[in-house]
Amino acid sequence: MNESMLERLSKFEVEDAENVASYDSKIKKIVRSIVSSFAFGIFGVFLVLLDVTLLLADLIFTDSKLYIPLDYRSISLAIALFFLMDVLLRVFVEGRQQYFSDLFNILDTAIIVIPLLVDVVYIFFDIKLLRNIPRVARFLDKKHPNHYRVYNLCRRTGTMVCALLIAFEIFLTAEESLYYFGERRTDKTHSNKFQGVETPSQNRYVGYFAQVKHLYNWNLPPRQILFIKRFIIYSIRGDVCDLEVQIVMEKKVVFSSTSLGNCSILHDIETDKVLIDVFDGPLLYDDVKVQFFSSNLPKYYDNCPFFFWFNTSFIQNNRLYLPRNELDNPHKQKAWKIYPSEFAVEILFGEK
Repeated sequence: MNESMLERLSKFEVEDAENVASYDSKIKKIVRSIVSSFAFGIFGVFLVLLDVTLLLADLIFTDSKLYIPLDYRSISLAIALFFLMDVLLRVFVEGRQQYFSDLFNILDTAIIVIPLLVDVVYIFFDIKLLRNIPRVARFLDKKHPNHYRVYNLCRRTGTMVCALLIAFEIFLTAEESLYYFGERRTDKTHSNKFQGVETPSQNRYVGYFAQVKHLYNWNLPPRQILFIKRFIIYSIRGDVCDLEVQIVMEKKVVFSSTSLGNCSILHDIETDKVLIDVFDGPLLYDDVKVQFFSSNLPKYYDNCPFFFWFNTSFIQNNRLYLPRNELDNPHKQKAWKIYPSEFAVEILFGEK
């Protein structure tokens, strides 16, 4: 009796195993037919094109080149999850060992998993930031209802802190405010590297702010509409026969010396000066950026050898003289082998 029961049980186990194997085989056939179908492949190609299109559209039509919005990240994450599901289904059908024995399958999996992890990290931090926004908004609505603005200061945080120190009359001058911020911001227990407001143009605008407070009683100075007559560059070393100057205003290039007939450039070797006379230059007002380019000068920040910002309303006597320590890029010690201490840029203006 016991042997008969054991035989029956053994028979049932064999039949169950065969049924399971048969059911598993049927599922694998269905899955194989899905992932190998023409429609499935076309849908995958469509998702790849969609992901690339969204990324290109974001880079072309938005100002930021480094940040991709949460909406695009979410769509990219969904697309990556689809391809991860595709890989998992193929592993299920072919078996893990057989699937990953192919080098292309390993590379395909890596290409899918790495961007997926990047998207997950970005979305995590974006959601974490978004969670804080309502809390900040509630605080501002409660403490300062209908009387506040929110700005993204990005790299100008130090500049704004120094301006606030002047506004709250903790310090009277831009020099005092900038020095104090630099001393407090620099952690000398870990490094002596200066962590204050280092860029000369930002320092200049802190000085502008101090003038608005003390000289103009919180009013902006009268707008001056000027045009540039001449650039004078002092003590510039090396062969700069291809020196170019570019003027930017309101995020648009309004002057470039590469255009024929709009200026003359003379390198006076005896006096070690470069004279750039501008013909029929554009009218300039408010914030203006000037950049200089040369293939014989190393590029630093902003992809150019040296540059600076100024505001026309603060120009006095139609002249602006900027020594080395007030020019962006040459102010850094690593650039001093190219730019000596006598290096400077002078601009002579004309009035409308």
